[in-house]
Amino acid sequence: MDETYRICFEASSLPQDQVTFEADDSGKLMAFRGSGLTILAGQVFSGSSVELQTGSQFASLSDQLLNSASIDAFTKLRILGSPDFFEQRFNEFIIGNDNISFKITDGLPISSSAMQTATVDQVESLFMDKRLSHVPNFKYLPPVNRARVGSSTSSLGVFPSLGQAPIITEKDLDAELAFSRQTGFEETVSFLQTSKTNNLVCQMFEVSGNSMVKLDVIDFGLFNLTGGSDNVSTSHVFFVGKVFVDSFGTSTFINMFSLIFC
Repeated sequence: MDETYRICFEASSLPQDQVTFEADDSGKLMAFRGSGLTILAGQVFSGSSVELQTGSQFASLSDQLLNSASIDAFTKLRILGSPDFFEQRFNEFIIGNDNISFKITDGLPISSSAMQTATVDQVESLFMDKRLSHVPNFKYLPPVNRARVGSSTSSLGVFPSLGQAPIITEKDLDAELAFSRQTGFEETVSFLQTSKTNNLVCQMFEVSGNSMVKLDVIDFGLFNLTGGSDNVSTSHVFFVGKVFVDSFGTSTFINMFSLIFC
């Protein structure tokens, strides 16, 4: 049908259309409005005069924003759906503990004899990071000669892999996580009540000073982990941290902690 002489309306966008927070490449939160608050470049503003919040006010309002903004936006979408008669008891999301603290010292979790500081230039970039070794785009691919008829490809030269040793098997990943487990920097959070499908949406933030930063997450995939016991379970592993740009213009991922969903 010819649309030349028809009046067409452009779809409008409402504030509740944005359920999750969005961040730029540096992790600073982009513009977001919710729960009577406004967030811009990682800073919180409130009131009709759009006043910048700092100190204790920022701490309390940032908690309010993180606890309610996404949930309020999702509720206002008024998504249609019929309640499952057999899932009436699964109408809440309840976890075993909602507050976990770790005590960081000069000797833990990084030993006092180990290297405790490093510049971004000294840390492996994304293309050398073992946490991305499973992604085809980041795999070590030495150049080869094109295969001729009746023959296979041949190496163009000797090019050693400069990246970290990849994490391939469940044993490799267990060894990677063993140190945190042995030093007490591992905590278990139980989901006491969720939906039947157990669909979860997670957002990770760092609140420091008077600003908030959304952390980056690497989906490392599914593994059969023992968790330090004889029981083997299928686990979904995520690495959470920040991405920095070094002096060479290369992105580098700094892992802060790991999440394992069993």
